[in-house]
Amino acid sequence: MSRFVSGLLITFALLVSAPVFAVDGVISIDQNHVLAGNITPGDAPGFPVTISQSGSYRLSGNLIVPNLNTTAIQITADFVTLDLNGFSIMGPAVCTSSPAKCPRPGNGIGVQAVGDRTPGPRGVRILNGSVRGMGREGILMTGAGSFVEKVTVDSNAGGGMSVAGSVIESAAIQNGNFGIIATTVRDCTATQNYGEGIILGEGGGVATGNVSSFNGGHGIAVPFGTATGNTLFLNKAFGISAFCPSSIIGNTIVSNELGSIETNRAGCVQVDNATRP
Repeated sequence: MSRFVSGLLITFALLVSAPVFAVDGVISIDQNHVLAGNITPGDAPGFPVTISQSGSYRLSGNLIVPNLNTTAIQITADFVTLDLNGFSIMGPAVCTSSPAKCPRPGNGIGVQAVGDRTPGPRGVRILNGSVRGMGREGILMTGAGSFVEKVTVDSNAGGGMSVAGSVIESAAIQNGNFGIIATTVRDCTATQNYGEGIILGEGGGVATGNVSSFNGGHGIAVPFGTATGNTLFLNKAFGISAFCPSSIIGNTIVSNELGSIETNRAGCVQVDNATRP
């Protein structure tokens, strides 16, 4: 075999084994790419997709997992941006009623970025799409600086999204446990979830400009944080439940079954809240 032919074969093999890039250098992911594998080195064919290299990734079609125990995307690298690009990650769970009634949870997560013995990959960003019908959470990210923007989590049997960072301009609808857990939750909607609509992180946080309604638990749970400018109505528990010290300022809290504001002791700041039983 000539050196020229040998070189061509080697080049072809490298091209076949390399991940598929869009023109702008963003790695494209769709169902066919998932089934083929090698989206990043070591990614086996099928689910879950393993993203093991920092960089930008973009869905170019919906991803459909076969059952409640299958995870769609597992991120193990720091500084990954995943643009859902208007598409959906979809599982078979279907939740009904208000608050939600869902199938028994499984183990499958839509997008997972967690560490084995560490907090999890840092600086992971999920944008612009939806995650629905998963057996467990729609999104689970435990690393510092995790960020979700313009993503809807809907009808996930184990809960909406849990993010060790910020959730912005997103929605959690009819999930089988909580809607959104994060340190910062801004301009989001949480409705018809089985449990709490929004929960701030254990170490404190900020919830501002959100609407939380028709949830089976509290509208917003605030452990040592700030809730300001939110609208809470028709939740099955309290509109806001807070551990003091916390600041509860300028919220509109109406027609929640157990009352407007619950605090565990004195020491919370409560100013300019508009409430009605």
